[in-house]
Amino acid sequence: MRHRTTEAVFSYFNGLRGNRPAPLRVEIDPAALKPVLPDIFIMEKGRDGIVRFRLAGTRVCAILGRELRESGFADIWDPAVRHRMRLAADTVLANRKGLEIAVTALDVDGGTLDLEMLMLPLFSRSDRCDRIFGSLAAFQTLPPVESQFRVLYPADLLFEPAPPPRASHPRHDPRPLHPGARAGHLTVLDGGRRD
Repeated sequence: MRHRTTEAVFSYFNGLRGNRPAPLRVEIDPAALKPVLPDIFIMEKGRDGIVRFRLAGTRVCAILGRELRESGFADIWDPAVRHRMRLAADTVLANRKGLEIAVTALDVDGGTLDLEMLMLPLFSRSDRCDRIFGSLAAFQTLPPVESQFRVLYPADLLFEPAPPPRASHPRHDPRPLHPGARAGHLTVLDGGRRD
């Protein structure tokens, strides 16, 4: 993750989910995300199997040059990669894993923007993972009034690993540790009183 927005959204998501694969949609608090709210979106997979935007922040819409509510996720991508991106969204939901995508956006004049997209699974109910919470952030500063229609190209896709399970109480190893010995990621140092 290279963008501060991506890091902030992922950190918030991790704090909410704890040991679960993902939090519930109702747990997302917009007030807690105020600094990055313009960069955030939520999508839902409908009964027809299509993943659509339910809401999208103002900067997300500005980057793509259009209102996204009710738009299909695949529709923001270049036609050549739409099938691949449909599969990527389905994988986020099916495997309940986050996806980070390095993205290039191309406008009608041939101009490009470097972006970073984050897609994270959300549950609408405890037994239904059918929402995607995420962000789309630009590395360049956008002009104050931005309305260029753009399509996206994925440069790199990286699925985030599930959070490690919380450590259980380790079993006590009765063997003494001597200076220089290693215990996990720690090294035993010589110390203590010498009388």
